[in-house]
Amino acid sequence: MKLTKETARDLDLLIKELVADNSKVASIEDMKSVLFPDKPEAYLTSMFHHLNDYRPRLLFPKTDPNPDTFWANDYLPAFYYEGAFTAIFESQEKERLEVEEKKKLELEKLKFDVKNTKRIYKTYWWTFVFALIGFVYVLIRLVTWLFTFYNQ
Repeated sequence: MKLTKETARDLDLLIKELVADNSKVASIEDMKSVLFPDKPEAYLTSMFHHLNDYRPRLLFPKTDPNPDTFWANDYLPAFYYEGAFTAIFESQEKERLEVEEKKKLELEKLKFDVKNTKRIYKTYWWTFVFALIGFVYVLIRLVTWLFTFYNQ
């Protein structure tokens, strides 16, 4: 399941309920009846697997939590107070925005590089033409000097 803002909010709500002292959530059916009556069961199963696959483990029993019976372990309250999945989503979103900004700057740099290359290419031909004119001038002067030297 891809972590979106809505998914992060729902996972945090589930974690908050699991952390509560008198939690009424211990299975996917409980999730549907207590927290998410309007969500499809596939979404709730996906949320369970997202929590179950997170490392370090957030759910008990440690060996193999299943959708029929699960509850919070000792690390879950600390995870919740650290920001839980909303903090993870915000971190991922920040990284995504940084990557977008870098791509944007790279494209802008590429535009300047192309302009600079075109300018250099045009300047190269002007330099080549001036060098060719200078070469022809020197060649003419050399031929006239040689011609006058041998005629004397």
